[in-house]
Parts: sequence; structure tokens; C-alpha cells
Amino acid sequence: MKALYITDLDGTFLNSDAQISENSKKLISQAINRGALFTVATARTFATVMRMFSDIELKIPLVLMNGVMLYDPESKRILSTKVVDCEALKEVFVAYRKHGIFPLIYRNKDSFLEIEYYNTDNQYQMKYVGKRADADGKRFVYSDKFDCEGKSEVIYIVTLDKYETLFPLYEDIKQITGISAVFYSDNYTDCYFLEIFSAGVSKASAMLQVKKLIGAEKTVAFGDNMNDIEMFKYADESYAVDNACNELKGFATGVIGSNNDDAVAKKIYYDYLESLNG
Repeated sequence: MKALYITDLDGTFLNSDAQISENSKKLISQAINRGALFTVATARTFATVMRMFSDIELKIPLVLMNGVMLYDPESKRILSTKVVDCEALKEVFVAYRKHGIFPLIYRNKDSFLEIEYYNTDNQYQMKYVGKRADADGKRFVYSDKFDCEGKSEVIYIVTLDKYETLFPLYEDIKQITGISAVFYSDNYTDCYFLEIFSAGVSKASAMLQVKKLIGAEKTVAFGDNMNDIEMFKYADESYAVDNACNELKGFATGVIGSNNDDAVAKKIYYDYLESLNG
């Protein structure tokens, strides 16, 4: 049966240093070269994912920004994005003003991403910006005016901060019609992510799009965090890494080794070899 193998990155395919180990590179490259259908489903953008996978020949559309974008790694072009509804966006801005919090606003601008940021006092967000500022395909723009005037083509909104700061905002945001929101802990620091995008957008819906595009007969998903739950619900098989949160493990077909033990690459490699041998 033709299977699509799809994995989250941070905390799942990447090790604790946010790197792809040499062993995982070797195993996945060998699997791809033998015909395995491999892709990723991540909150990251094409700029960082393509840099991470520079030694691996990706062939299948990538699920990026938690399902907001599909990206073709072979032609290096955006296949599709989902824009946030204008009326919903206005309500989102009202909620942010109410709580005195400022996000990062992503817009699709002619095949590159423009990211507007506002509050330079938020050290979590400034570190986030600093790590990504030199990536191809991105442009960070500072603004001292936080409003939604002229904010066309907004595809993604993200905020990084402490749990106690973001949770009340999340409680308000998730009530807004026309958007989806996910709230989960960072794998590397003590902060949390609040991500907002168009209603109906998810890793799961994008995974099913990719499955249809490539004519796969089943999906095998891998993950570690709360934003992988819906993907696990819709996958034919799903595997949580050992370091995954307990909530996700409850939705998994099985639990494999940790992200520091090349567990995902090993599972894909040996399962694919077994399928070839029949």
C-alpha cells in the first residue's frame, strides 16, 4: 500500500539541539531514494525547513506553518496559502489590544514572507526574530502602529510569551468565528506559542491535501505536541515519540523511541523496507 510518511519537526524529527542528526539524514535519504513518500508537517516556514534539509532531497509538498501553506521543495514555489478573513482579523486585533499583547504578523508577499513585529521588549519574540532574520524568503519589518489597516494577505499570527500571559488571550481568541488557534509549549524554552490562522486550517487538513495530490493510499504521521493531535486523528497510523506529551500519546497508534534516538527516521526506514519485501 502506497503510504505517505509525514512528520512534525521540533521535538519529533529534530533532536534536542533542533538539528537533524547525521543518522536520521542517512536513513531518510536512503528511504527517499528507494521510493518512500516522505514529507514534514511543521509550524516552521519554507525558509528554515529548506535550510535544515539542504542535505536531503525532498520531493513531496511540505506542510508548513501548521497547515497554512503547502510548498513544493522541487520547484521551490508556494502551492497554496490560506488568508485570514478580514472581519475575523479585526476581532483578533481587538483581543490583542484588550490584553496589551503584540504578535508577529505574517503576510504572503509575492513568494516571500513579510513578518511585521511591534514590541521589542518581548525577549522571546526578539530572539525568535533574530534567529530567522537572515533566512532567504523572509523579511522582518518593525512597526510602531498596531492596527489592521491595510493588512491584506495575513496568513499567520504568532505570539511567544509565558503561559500566564498568553492563556487569557487564547481563551478570548478561540471564541472568534473564522479563525483557528493553537496554544502549546515551546520545545526549547519556558515560553508558549499562540498561533492563529484561518478557520479549517490544520496539519490534518493539509496532510489530506498532500495525500490526494500524490495519490497515496494511507498516511503515517509522527508527532510530539498538542498541535499534532488532529493530524493523529485523521492519519491511518500515528506514532508519538517517547518524549511526546501524554495527551498526544492517547491518540497514537503506538509510541516509539525519543527524538534524540532517531526514532522517526528508523521507524520510516525499516517500515518502508518491510513494505518493499512484502
